[in-house]
Amino acid sequence: MKVFVATSANQGVRAHDEMSCIEGELVWMVAPCPLSLRYPDGPCNCGRTFRGMYSDGWTTTAVVRDVDGLTREDYETALTASHDNRPGCTCPFDAPAMVDELIRRAAAWPVGTVVGRRPQRIIERDRMAA
Repeated sequence: MKVFVATSANQGVRAHDEMSCIEGELVWMVAPCPLSLRYPDGPCNCGRTFRGMYSDGWTTTAVVRDVDGLTREDYETALTASHDNRPGCTCPFDAPAMVDELIRRAAAWPVGTVVGRRPQRIIERDRMAA
């Protein structure tokens, strides 16, 4: 199954690039807050980053990988566990819908493509020059 995983590839193109995830860990997308929707490069990073499912870190770049043996059920279990281990999180969260969205979005890209996030879009990172 094609998925997005954290990568440090193409970091440093934008002033706000960050990578505090573990290289290669599964990532997901926190729902962007109103401030991030209005100012994607503003003080809140929730609309421009992916969140690591294991480390709970942030990254502004992810890469599409084909993970053999990963099932949709495994993917949802990992995401649910990641979210449930975040104390005090009040962000909107629907694990089945998020997994469906991640699978759909990753399927649209060739394996190896480095991507970045804008609040409502995933864009090939090479096209996101500062």
